[in-house]
Amino acid sequence: MDSNPSLFLSHDNLRNTTLDCDALGIHYQVSSEKHHLITGKNTKVHRWDKQSGQNVLVAEWERRNFHSDEFKFPNATGGVTVPVSTFMKKHHGLFKTEWSFVGDDGRRYTWREKAHLCFVSDNDEEGEQIARFHGRTILIHAHKAYLELFPGFERTLNTLVLTFLYVEEKRREQQEAAASAAAAASG
Repeated sequence: MDSNPSLFLSHDNLRNTTLDCDALGIHYQVSSEKHHLITGKNTKVHRWDKQSGQNVLVAEWERRNFHSDEFKFPNATGGVTVPVSTFMKKHHGLFKTEWSFVGDDGRRYTWREKAHLCFVSDNDEEGEQIARFHGRTILIHAHKAYLELFPGFERTLNTLVLTFLYVEEKRREQQEAAASAAAAASG
């Protein structure tokens, strides 16, 4: 296991899980409504606030059928709603897919989908890494899934968590679709 602080996921379901780093006192709760055993289209991300002793809403992710998904960010005047396609730019390369966004600190960050890592991207160059996702393993060196954090993560942690959930969910959906297509083609 790595020596950097990490947010451990309590469940493999990204729509209903917690992300916890007890060493730093960071706790996120991710929840989606359920309607007749079907997970709803609205996912809320809360972060534990030590001062108030309550979970505080950080963001919402609303899945849309015929339009771009939306992120909603609460603030003192009610909040801001931004289409995900505006908030995050998706870039396809020959062997990679990247999602870039502007963090809470005004810097540009990029999630590299297949490598499961996020880095500062100054002038379209790969800069310092701030996060890397490690999937759950079952057999040798078994561990829960976790998001490893590197120095600099604290500048944009709430947005980092939200964008991680989005990118990883989309990666899993794409992986499932490819597996279904392969099964249909062979059978």
